[in-house]
Amino acid sequence: MANEQTTPLDGRPALVCVDDAPRQAAVTSALNELGYAPDVPSSVDNALDRMRKTAYEVVVVDETFEGATALDNGVLKGLAAMNMMVRRYIFVALIGKNVPTLDNATAFARSVNAVFSYGDLDQLGPMLQRAIADNDAFYRVFREVLKAAGKR
Repeated sequence: MANEQTTPLDGRPALVCVDDAPRQAAVTSALNELGYAPDVPSSVDNALDRMRKTAYEVVVVDETFEGATALDNGVLKGLAAMNMMVRRYIFVALIGKNVPTLDNATAFARSVNAVFSYGDLDQLGPMLQRAIADNDAFYRVFREVLKAAGKR
């Protein structure tokens, strides 16, 4: 089980739902390099509780977090149940053994913004930066309209 960490006061908040130590280290390192403050929950329940209390900009979920399977992940289920107005402001990345990195069809099928293969985690920083920038560009007008309407 991963060591529980709290979000530092500096940096943009990111949630890292990865309990495999080498993968967790790769993800937290990439997020730190991009200026995020990684927060590592101890369990699915802890992750869901933190998401209710903190406006995370990025959530990275290992499909096997806390013994889950690719199709039965508690964190992904919690994100899917989230109000869409809130969810649209969170970039969700899924990492997994058999997912093709940055495959849009797989990301859509898993209800996440991007997918990354375990084999590509050594290059996660630049790929994640690109995927987040693409996502921000895609939702820019939507977010501007919400802001103008006083809904965000």
